[in-house]
Amino acid sequence: MAVAFDAFSENGSNSTADPISWTHTPVGTPRGVLVFVNQNSTGLNDLDGVTYGGVAMSAVSSSPLFGSGGEPATIYGFFLGSGIPTGAQTVSVDVNSVTAAKRASCFTLTASANTEVVSVATINTDPGTDPSTTVSLSGRTCFVAAGIGSGQGAVADLTPLANWTSRVEPDFGSRTGAVYSYDVIDSSDVTAGWTQTAEDAYMLAVAISEVTGGGSKIPVFLSQFRRRRVA
Repeated sequence: MAVAFDAFSENGSNSTADPISWTHTPVGTPRGVLVFVNQNSTGLNDLDGVTYGGVAMSAVSSSPLFGSGGEPATIYGFFLGSGIPTGAQTVSVDVNSVTAAKRASCFTLTASANTEVVSVATINTDPGTDPSTTVSLSGRTCFVAAGIGSGQGAVADLTPLANWTSRVEPDFGSRTGAVYSYDVIDSSDVTAGWTQTAEDAYMLAVAISEVTGGGSKIPVFLSQFRRRRVA
C-alpha cells in the first residue's frame, strides 16, 4: 500500500513548558512520524530535539524556519521513518528556553515500507497576500503537510487552500499559525498555501513517501541543536 494518513494529535494548548509532551495514539502500525512545532518568537532556536516513544527524531531540511519579519515566528519540522515503536507513545519536545509559547503536533503515517522525506518547500515573506508555493513530489506518491506562521491577528483570517485540512490553529495574540495536511495522496506536485490579507507569512511544507531504492536525496539532520539568534 502507498503511504497514508494514520492519526493526528497535538499537545492541547500553547505552552512554555519543558518538555512539551503528550500521548499520541496511532490507528494502525506507523511507518512514518512527522512533528511540527509552531513557536511565537523572534528567530531563536528554542529546541534541543524531539523524541517519539523515546526514539530521537531528525530535523527536516530548512528546520527551524525563522520568520524574521515584523511579526516573527519559528516553525520546526521533525521526521522519523524507521524503527518506530507501535501503540500509544509519548511525543516529547525538549525545550531549552521557555520564554516563547509553542504548540506541538504529530502525524503518524501508514505504509508498506519505511518512509522518507521526498521534498521540503518553504514560504518566508513580509508581507504576503494569499501566500502559496509548489511542493515537488518528483512523481512519487506522497503525504504532504505544512506548519505555518502568520502575522494575522485571528485564526479565523487564515483559510487553507482547496483539498487541505486544518489540524490545529494556535493563536498567539498578534500572531497566529496552523498545521495543515493535504487530503490527496498522489504523485502530482502540490500547491501549498492559504488565504490571508497582506501580513507576514511563513510555511514549512514536507512531502513524505515510501522508501525506494537508493533512498531520498532530501537530508534530515540529527536533532542536536544549539540555541542561536539570526540577524
